[in-house]
Amino acid sequence: MLGDDEIAEMQEEIKQLEEQVRLRKKELHEKRFGGLKQAIEARKLADQEIAKELRQLGYKFYNHWTM
Repeated sequence: MLGDDEIAEMQEEIKQLEEQVRLRKKELHEKRFGGLKQAIEARKLADQEIAKELRQLGYKFYNHWTM
């Protein structure tokens, strides 16, 4: 049978491994969707610039989905 110390060590090791798995899943998510996130941010900035230019040209409303 396992002693209390051995069980406590195993529980601590399990916690550490679970943390490693969580961090690696987060890294994988960032690798998979990092480019998409950057593209969305770039599009958002571009839309803001387009809206700014159109306002300067006198347009009061800009909907980027219709252009």
